Amino acid sequence: MKRLLILLSLCLIGFSAMAIQQPPQDTQIKGYHWYEEPVKPSDSEDPMKKERQPLPPPPLAAEMMDMHPDDLKAMLENYLKEAVWLRTPESVLAYYRIQDVVRRKAAGFTAVSNMVMLQNPKLSGASQYPITSPGRKAELQQRASNQSEYLANYRGKYALALFSTLECPYCDPQRNILKLVSDRTGLELTEVNINENPNAQARFDVQVTPMVILIERNSERWMPLAVGVESATKITANAYRAIRYLRGETTPEQFLTPEYRQGGFFDPGAPTGESF
Repeated sequence: MKRLLILLSLCLIGFSAMAIQQPPQDTQIKGYHWYEEPVKPSDSEDPMKKERQPLPPPPLAAEMMDMHPDDLKAMLENYLKEAVWLRTPESVLAYYRIQDVVRRKAAGFTAVSNMVMLQNPKLSGASQYPITSPGRKAELQQRASNQSEYLANYRGKYALALFSTLECPYCDPQRNILKLVSDRTGLELTEVNINENPNAQARFDVQVTPMVILIERNSERWMPLAVGVESATKITANAYRAIRYLRGETTPEQFLTPEYRQGGFFDPGAPTGESF
């Protein structure tokens, strides 16, 4: 009997402890399988529903003229947004007041830049790339003369190859253009039908026709000059550039730089850091 009473006492003590330790449970079922509506913030807590305050009038023009460009740009964008938002004469006027300052600062920079270019002609490309009609005509004549003289010196060391097929509709006009280039430059012209010469097609990686390649005689070196129908002027210029590159007279970044401009304003490989 005593043993039974002791067991009952222990059970009562255990149930009492469990009741004390367990927190009160919510009667509503919660968990992964029961969706709960998120708590919505009140209008006072929602940042999207806070009322925007209009911007103050912009500073005086003299103050804005001394502002850093980053600050002035940010101000211009903010006042533009406000002008679009409010669409009042006052907000639009405020925006254009700032824009007027930006315009004047840009005009001032342009004026100073022109003066600096006149005082430091090495920083200007006007002497090597004229923009007037007489100047452009003279520059084009100089370029053509330079290319013709240069190619004439290497007519025996390089040749032109036209890769074609009988089915190619553009090979015939490109053939006529290449004959003109050959007559003008003295570079020998050879035509290769890739259907009859698959080895040549593989060697020069010919994927389309017509294709024009410059070949260095007694050498494995070559360079493509044109794909499709190109003008005689373009092919001549590319032949000039390719020979200069193959001879080590230019780097890849100088490929478009003619000999008479090398080392000048338009030469990307020219040394920098000069003091003016």
